[in-house]
Amino acid sequence: MVSSINIIIPVSILYFFSFNNQVSVVEGSKREAQLYRDLLANYSYLVRPVRNPKKALTVTMKVFIQQVLTVDAKHQMIEVNAWLKYVWTDFRLRWNPLDYENITSVRFYGEDQIWQPDILLYNRYIEDEQESFDITYKTNALVYNDGVINWIPPGIFKLSCKMDITLFPFDEQICFMKFGSWTYHGFALDLRLDVVKGQEPSADLSTYITNGEWHLLSAPAKREEKFYKCCREPYPTVKFYLHLRRRTFYYVFNVILPTLLVSFMSLLAFCLPATDLSEKIGLQTTILLSVCFFLTILSEMTPTTSEAVPLLGVFFSALTFIVAISTTFTILVLNIRYRQITNHYLTPLFRSIFLEWLPWCMMMKRPDHKFRKGSSYRDSSADHCVQCAKNAELKSILRGADNQQQVDNDTLYPFPAETLSLSRKVGDGLFIQRRCQVHEAARSEKFTRGMRACERTLREDGSELANVLVTIIKMYEVMVTQVERIRQRIALKRKRKDIQDEWKFAAQAVDRFCLIIFTIVFIICCSIFVFIPPIKILD
Repeated sequence: MVSSINIIIPVSILYFFSFNNQVSVVEGSKREAQLYRDLLANYSYLVRPVRNPKKALTVTMKVFIQQVLTVDAKHQMIEVNAWLKYVWTDFRLRWNPLDYENITSVRFYGEDQIWQPDILLYNRYIEDEQESFDITYKTNALVYNDGVINWIPPGIFKLSCKMDITLFPFDEQICFMKFGSWTYHGFALDLRLDVVKGQEPSADLSTYITNGEWHLLSAPAKREEKFYKCCREPYPTVKFYLHLRRRTFYYVFNVILPTLLVSFMSLLAFCLPATDLSEKIGLQTTILLSVCFFLTILSEMTPTTSEAVPLLGVFFSALTFIVAISTTFTILVLNIRYRQITNHYLTPLFRSIFLEWLPWCMMMKRPDHKFRKGSSYRDSSADHCVQCAKNAELKSILRGADNQQQVDNDTLYPFPAETLSLSRKVGDGLFIQRRCQVHEAARSEKFTRGMRACERTLREDGSELANVLVTIIKMYEVMVTQVERIRQRIALKRKRKDIQDEWKFAAQAVDRFCLIIFTIVFIICCSIFVFIPPIKILD
């Protein structure tokens, strides 16, 4: 029995306190409901909350920027997640907390209950006709017992922004959010910035979430008043600026560096030998298409405007022009390389420019040739002497000489070592070549006269042996004639080969010149791109 009493007493006490709390809650709800009824009695949300209609109602404003969602340079639009804070005083919404169970604040839905300022974003960007101009979420307005109203509507704001893409992707953009009353002038609604004493007016960035593409440097604020010709009243507006700087690491790593590497490969095309026709043209064409591909990607990133051309677009266009010029150079080199003696004539001016001056300027070397300022000398005096000796020896064998030593003494022209050295210094082999030619012509004429005299002698003899010898001499003359034709044909082929080699060497000289010109232009273009604009790559 005692234990039952011990259990009933605590339960009764708990029930008593619970009943008292419920009574208090019900009483509090009644007081709050009574407060709402008292505040809205004879209240019109269409009337400005001022005692004197001639005085302006002061509304302070502050923006809490949460995140920069999108920066669309192509459509000149920025999307920002932000909270707006409006504070004003409504003298009709005041009460004594002691009369309402110490209730110090209440909440009103807003639009059809209490007066609210019609402040809108002036530079609103609208993609669809069905979108509302005011895109803030209609939250409750917090009303304090002294009449101060605090209203913080959040929203995703799309604002128009004129962007300068000249330094893309190393650009900085300054955009702003412009707020103002849509129907009230400055004498009716005085819109001001909510500024902390001792600080510059700006948006609140304490809860800002960083963006992966853009770095928000600052968000200063400014109040402006504008007068229109139609009206004498001022129209105040507030602007919250967004100073944005693009993070360029993505563009450097994925666009700029690949383009530079592809363009640098154009230098390798000049390192290929001039004989590789398909390889040189194929490589240059592939590089040109690659640069055009990157230029197409860039054009999709930037807005379609003629007011400004991005620096990167100028750089890509310059690279496209350079690669196109290098392809033209390659075609020019191959055109010179494959010229033939049958359809092109090596003029003295062409020889002087491309076989003498240009190789000397490019510090090129050619076998058996020496380059001096504006001239080229062939160091082939010994070759002429050896060739002259070989021709003389061949003709001596054909004459059937018995004494080979005597033939050599007759055919070879004695050149002392001192005379050879002096002549090579003075004329670089010109005298030796002339002497070989004169000596060979005299020897050939002497041989022809001897054969004619021998043939006449045998014909006068008239014997059978003489007739046989005459026949042998005629056959021998035919053989000598054929050998001479073969020798002339070989000499003609050698001459054509020498001219063809000159075309090849001229093509190599032009190729070297184009390589140097292309390298200089490429370095200048890259230097202008890197050092002229204020580039901050890793910010």
